[in-house]
Amino acid sequence: MATPQNNPGLPSPPFFNIGNINNLRDAALAEGGLKTESGLLVRTGVLFRSADVSFLDREGWEKARKIGIAHVFDLRSKPEVEKGWKGITGEAANQEDVDIRLAREEGMKSAGVQRSWVPVFEDTDYSPERLAERYMHYVDESSQGFVQAYHDILMHAGPAYRTICQYLASLPSHTNDSTTTTGPAAGALIHCTAGKDRTGIFYGILLSFLGVPDDVVAAEYSLTEVGLAHMRESVVERLLQGPGFDVYMRKLMSDDAAANANGEFPPEILEKGKQAALRMMGARKESMLGGLEMVRKEWGSAEGYLRKVCGLDDGEVEGLREALLVGS
Repeated sequence: MATPQNNPGLPSPPFFNIGNINNLRDAALAEGGLKTESGLLVRTGVLFRSADVSFLDREGWEKARKIGIAHVFDLRSKPEVEKGWKGITGEAANQEDVDIRLAREEGMKSAGVQRSWVPVFEDTDYSPERLAERYMHYVDESSQGFVQAYHDILMHAGPAYRTICQYLASLPSHTNDSTTTTGPAAGALIHCTAGKDRTGIFYGILLSFLGVPDDVVAAEYSLTEVGLAHMRESVVERLLQGPGFDVYMRKLMSDDAAANANGEFPPEILEKGKQAALRMMGARKESMLGGLEMVRKEWGSAEGYLRKVCGLDDGEVEGLREALLVGS
C-alpha cells in the first residue's frame, strides 16, 4: 500500500494539514465562516470532511482528535474499505494492505476516535459493469451527469445519512456568543474515498437544510478541487487502469475495434478516457448547484429529503438546527 503524498500548503482555514490524509477541512470554516440567509452562523469544530483516512497512524489520529474530531463516519463500500483506492480501480489487495489497514484502525481507537461504517452503496455496485454505469454519469461533459450521479447517491444513502444526522442532532446545543466548539472533542468526520461526491452531496444537503445560500454551499463543495489537486494526476492514472474505465473506453469504440483492443486503446480513445477521468475528479460549483435544484424538484427542499428519504422526525430535525446553528 503506497503512502499518499502529504498535503501541500493548503489554505488554513478551512483545511487542516495533517500528514497522510487528503482534503481534510472544517466545512463550516469555508468562505470565512458559513452564514445562513437568516443571519445565523454554522457551528465550527463539528462538521469535518476528508478523503480516505486509511493512512493515518496513531500520531495522525491524535492530531485529528486535537482539532475536534471524535467520530468518523465512513461512507465507503466494503471493496473500498478493504482496498482503499484500489477498491475503485479493481486492483487486488495483498496481505500487507490488510495488515496496514488493521493497524491503522487500532491507531484510531487508541487515540479515542470512534468509527461508524455507513456505506452508501452495496458491494455489488462495484462490479466493472456497475462502475462503468456510474462513470458514465461523472464523465458527462455537462453538469447534468453529476446531477444524475448525485440523484443515484441520494436514493441509496438514506440509512447512512440518517445515522450521521442522528449523531449530529444528539450533540448539545451551543452557546449563542461563539461558533467554536469548546470542551471535549465531539466533531464528526464524514468521508468516502475522495471526499468529493458521497461526502459532497451529504454536506450539500445538510448546509442547504441549515439555510446556507446555494452559491455558498457550492463554493464550499468546490474546495475539494483544491484539496485533491496535488494527487489528481495519479488518481486519474489509476482510474484509467481499472476495469470500470476499460468498459467505458470500449463503449467509445466500434464493436469490432473494441473486440480487438486487448487492453490497448488508440491514442484518441485514451485521451477521451483521460479527459473523462479528469472531469470525474472535478468538483465544479455548477454540479452542486444542479444537485441542489434537483433536490428541490424531487423532494421539495433539503429538509424534505431528510424527512422523506432519511426518515428524520420533528425532534431530530430541530435537534440538527439547535446543535449546528449559533447566533451571529
